Amino acid sequence: MKWILLLCFLVSSPSFAAKFIKGNGSFISAAGDHHEFVKEQLIHEAILSIVSKELENLGLNKELFWQKYEEALNERFDGLENSLKSSLKITDDASARQKRNFSEQLRRKKLVFRKSFMNMHKMLPKFAIKKLSRSSKNPNYRYIRLEGTIDTQLLTKTYYRLVQGKKRSDYGSLYVKTNYDFVGLNYVELGIENENDFEGEITKNWIDWFSRNKPINITNIEILNEAKEDRLAEFLKQPTEEMLSQVPQEFLNSLLLEIEVTIEKKKFNKKLNSFSFEYMGYAYIKDLETNIVLGTYKFRPSHKQYRITAGVNIANLVANHVYQMAIGSFPRINNTIKETTPVSQIQKLVITNFKNTGELNRFIELVESRGLKFSIRAELESINEKNAQVLMYYDGESSDAKTFLLSLEAAKKDLSYDLIERGPVLGIKFKQVTESL
Repeated sequence: MKWILLLCFLVSSPSFAAKFIKGNGSFISAAGDHHEFVKEQLIHEAILSIVSKELENLGLNKELFWQKYEEALNERFDGLENSLKSSLKITDDASARQKRNFSEQLRRKKLVFRKSFMNMHKMLPKFAIKKLSRSSKNPNYRYIRLEGTIDTQLLTKTYYRLVQGKKRSDYGSLYVKTNYDFVGLNYVELGIENENDFEGEITKNWIDWFSRNKPINITNIEILNEAKEDRLAEFLKQPTEEMLSQVPQEFLNSLLLEIEVTIEKKKFNKKLNSFSFEYMGYAYIKDLETNIVLGTYKFRPSHKQYRITAGVNIANLVANHVYQMAIGSFPRINNTIKETTPVSQIQKLVITNFKNTGELNRFIELVESRGLKFSIRAELESINEKNAQVLMYYDGESSDAKTFLLSLEAAKKDLSYDLIERGPVLGIKFKQVTESL
């Protein structure tokens, strides 16, 4: 008997009501700053505070965003400074008056420029100033409090343009692959003639969920078909360090979401004509360019009992529960997708003379925490009595790995190592082993 799968689920309608967010800002004025100029700077500071709040609300990495923002802004400031020096003919021999005039003009140019940098002046299409005040102790210290509605679409586009850079100018696909393990039962018992009907329909509805809630850094969502799965398997056979230069076109900037579901028949009561099932499952999401697992998610296991009566389709009951079990983790998976940062380089490190695995792990954690500028992710590839091999994934130039590791060693008083170049591999030999990095 052919069956029809009817998935019953709730679709929440998006709310288009304007959401007002409160923002605060402060600014220290200088002699000659007119009222309107000060007010514009205060509004800008309040906009920055609202942007921070909304980045958190969207589940985006605000720390990485602001670090990239400051780096990009400072680069433009350097250009402004050099241009102004040239126009004012400022040299080391300039008089104190000339230097003071230069500093005043440069300050003003920077403050004016930063208002529109990265479209910050357009982030609040509507706002209302609630309070303007100044410090009683220091009249130059001004404050503002305002409320506004933020252009979430513009903010999201700005986030990915800044965080993911040129490499992510073309966004990729999210491929979905599902695997089912039936224990103690088969499709026939569920009244299913074609297993692809069951699996395909559930996966299609999962894809529909991601299409409705699609992050801006994904343009396409599809099932990983057999042909692409074979090409992916061939690609993943390459040495990890060589993968980035050999990525097939269809896997550029793309992710794989693999979902594993186990359905076990625990009991069948023939007298009551009832089934007892246990459900378990998990998912993981992987960056296809580097084969990095970005996140794993365990579904909440559950036990269900179904009594079969006239008009009851057990296949629909099972399918609906499988669907609902997985989507409970989808918002967290979506946040992982949003926060995915680009990888343009893979550097292998061979580490020697470390005391134990605990110290090695602390070093890896230090590399990641201090490497935010390059979106560094470090993974232990292998370890033995003589050395450990670590893969460092990052966004930058090939020379940045060496520069970063040298600066890390110089900045940490209780961390000392020699950096040894061995062709494409960088060796790290600890000079001394400490209890804490």
